[in-house]
Amino acid sequence: MIKPAKTYVRIMDSISTRVGHVVKFLVLFMIAVLTYNTISRFFFDHPNKWALEITQFINGSFYMVGGAFVLLIGGQVRMDIFYEKWSAKKKAVFDIVTFIFSFTFLGVLIIGGVSSTMYALRYGQTSYSAWGPPMAPIKIIVLFGIILMFLQTIAELIKDIAIAREEDTSWIHRPEVEDEL
Repeated sequence: MIKPAKTYVRIMDSISTRVGHVVKFLVLFMIAVLTYNTISRFFFDHPNKWALEITQFINGSFYMVGGAFVLLIGGQVRMDIFYEKWSAKKKAVFDIVTFIFSFTFLGVLIIGGVSSTMYALRYGQTSYSAWGPPMAPIKIIVLFGIILMFLQTIAELIKDIAIAREEDTSWIHRPEVEDEL
């Protein structure tokens, strides 16, 4: 594999890992918001308009921005009936073939995300809820997550090409889930 491709993979893997380590703490923030809302509602009879929606925003951010890290560690859902029994080369070839679907899907999401984000910024779009927060921040975060996943998908493609060509893959580091959590 050529040096710029290896450099790209190392950079993307590093970015995805670092972002994943930061994003995982959003779960704690979400738990804190839900706990605060529960205590406020049941003990003080003071429900919050914003708690459910902010929890949805946090959860969406967690899934979208953490997607690149999940892709890096191989944590996405697969039908492992056949895949798990295949050789590394056969898995890589299959992943290369399915790359076009991922690439197309993420490309469409990016186009829609840019359009939706631009609309939210241009017109000051707000949620239709009673709280009515601006939608631009969450749309920007989701778009960032999609772009990050798109870039990590390209890094995974480069790795798969090296594996399928049976090149030296000592430069590829795929962290284990246990190592990263």
